[in-house]
Amino acid sequence: MKNLFLSSALSIASLVIAPSVFAGPGENATGNLKNTPNDCNTTQDDCPITPTKFSAKIYQVALCTSHPMPAGSALDLPGSGCVDVYKSDIGEETGDIFSDTGATLSAANITVPTAGNYTHVAAIFDKDFKVGSHHMVYNLNNPATPINDKRYVSTASGGAVEGTASDVEMMTGTFNTFMPQIACSNDAGTVERVATTGNSGTYTNFLAGGETFSGRILKSDYTLATQDAGNINNNSAYCLGAQYLLSVVDKATTIDTSTTGIHIKILAPKGLIRINQGTGNGIATGFTAHGESMAVKVVPISASE
Repeated sequence: MKNLFLSSALSIASLVIAPSVFAGPGENATGNLKNTPNDCNTTQDDCPITPTKFSAKIYQVALCTSHPMPAGSALDLPGSGCVDVYKSDIGEETGDIFSDTGATLSAANITVPTAGNYTHVAAIFDKDFKVGSHHMVYNLNNPATPINDKRYVSTASGGAVEGTASDVEMMTGTFNTFMPQIACSNDAGTVERVATTGNSGTYTNFLAGGETFSGRILKSDYTLATQDAGNINNNSAYCLGAQYLLSVVDKATTIDTSTTGIHIKILAPKGLIRINQGTGNGIATGFTAHGESMAVKVVPISASE
C-alpha cells in the first residue's frame, strides 16, 4: 500500500445540486448567482451554509477488528486489533479536500496493514480545522432574487468581503463538542450516528451502507473530555480540554494483494460554516465555523482503480 488519499464525501457536483423542494435561496440559480446548499430563509442574521473548502490535521488512521472505544469504555487501539494505515506524531494538514485533486498525505507516514478483514476504521484528528465558503444574500420574494447582486467570501479571519467563489479563504474552527446546546458532562462529547440521524439527510448518503459513525471528543491524554465550558442557553457549550476528534465507522474493510491504497472520505456538511447576513440590506458581515457536524470513513483502493 503506497497511497492514502483524502477527499470530501460530497463531490463538487453534489454541492451545487439540490432538490428544489428543499432548496435554500440561490441553490438552483446559475453562474455567479448560485449559492451552496443553505438554510438561509431570512434576509438577515446568521444561517448554515455548505463549505467549499475544508482542511484538517490528521494524526492517525487505523483499521480495527473491533470498536476501539465503545460507549463507556476507554480508547484501546492495540486491544481492538487495530493496525495503522497512517500515523504522524505531530500531525499533518490535509490541505483543501474539496480541491479537484483531493489531498494526499506523506508517504513516509503510511504503513502497509496486514492483509485480512477489518470491521472498523478509526481516525484521530486535531480539534482545530479550517473551512471556507461564499454566499449571496437573497430577498424573500417568490421566486427569491439577490438583494444587491454581491457575493461575499470568507477571509482567513472570519470576515466577509466581496468576491467570487475562487476567492474563498479558509478560517479556523474547532471540534470541541457534538452538541453545543448540551453540557459536555451530559455526553455532548460522544455521539453515535446512522444514515437516518436527524431530519436534514446529512448522513443519508455518507452512511448509506448501513454503517454507524461514532464520534468522541478526546483530551490530550486520549481520555474522553467531560468537563463543561461555555453556555447551553446560547448554544455555546463545549468540552473543556478538547484536543482530538476520534472518528470510528463500523465499515467492513478487506485488505488483500490487490489493495494499493486507502481513500479517506471526510463529511464536511452544511452547517460546518455559517454566514451572518447582516441587517437585511444584502451586506454580509462575517462567517463562523461550527465543528459539531463531521464524520470520516475509509474505502480501499485496488490496483484497478
